[in-house]
Amino acid sequence: MEQNGRENASALKPLHAARDALEVLRTAEADPTVRRSAIIRVTHALEGSLRRFLRDDPHAPLEARLRALAPDELPADELLAELRRRDRISIELAAGFHELAGVLRRVREGAPATQEDAELALRTVERVEWEAVAPPPAPVPLPATEEVYPEEETMVHPVPPAGRGRGAGPKVAAVVLGLLLLLVLGWIWRGWSQGRELERGIAAYKRGEAVAASEHFRRYAESSPEDPTPRVYLARIHRRAGRFNEARDEIGRGLRVSPSDAALHRELGYLLLDAGRPGEAVARFRTALKTDSQSTEAWLGLIRALRAAGHEDAAARALLSAPAEVRALVGGRGAAPAPGAAPTP
Repeated sequence: MEQNGRENASALKPLHAARDALEVLRTAEADPTVRRSAIIRVTHALEGSLRRFLRDDPHAPLEARLRALAPDELPADELLAELRRRDRISIELAAGFHELAGVLRRVREGAPATQEDAELALRTVERVEWEAVAPPPAPVPLPATEEVYPEEETMVHPVPPAGRGRGAGPKVAAVVLGLLLLLVLGWIWRGWSQGRELERGIAAYKRGEAVAASEHFRRYAESSPEDPTPRVYLARIHRRAGRFNEARDEIGRGLRVSPSDAALHRELGYLLLDAGRPGEAVARFRTALKTDSQSTEAWLGLIRALRAAGHEDAAARALLSAPAEVRALVGGRGAAPAPGAAPTP
């Protein structure tokens, strides 16, 4: 994994050569003409780094590696598709670069470059830099098990009995009402605080701050054990870092309280796929699609798992049944990509 990190870090040379352009984008008062030139240069540098991601991938086919640095042979959209199919970049990075490519076309046609355009370019650069040093881990086997988590397992939370009020004087009634009001206000405040932890975790995850995101997700999970959302994100963070057992444990905790959650089954599918168990992954992706039939990530995972398991005909049928967005992403070529945060989400 460290070797992969060094290989990807070396792919950042085009971005390092554009440091002065990045400094321009960080300056809110930059002249629009100068900002326009900086955005064009940074976008080209980003594409150069992404092309080196593919060129330096030792697991990519030789033909793809040879075409990586030739835009005429491998246009940018096909480059993104190839990197996603190989799970070399996250879906968030692919989407960010795709949006930035639209900005590039717009400014080349004479439109002014805005500060929002500059911020988009900077966010995309940060994402590339983070993924360069934290690439998806190489598959390693999970401990053998017949069934990782029983889907039917649930956890019953005891419900406290309702209080029984008795007749009381006005003073006692006032005290009781005051206590009830405090409890209600405390409950409202607690719910708001918990929601903020989840929001902060998701925001940190999207910025690529895995450690900070994990802390927010853990705090939220402790206060809201019935919500599977933080378990999905924690599992994904562990999976991308190569901590497969920890990822499995987080998914298990989520499934015990929400056994039919589509996101948990989808993330377990990708975990099994990364662990070299595509046949088991197929079943998990199908379970996820039963609950969320429009999930792009679940469809992509199912197609990739079917192909990895050698079921090309079934993968082709799944592709025909998938939403149009999935068919456009896969394009009928190569292996379907896996997501980078749920999300996912």
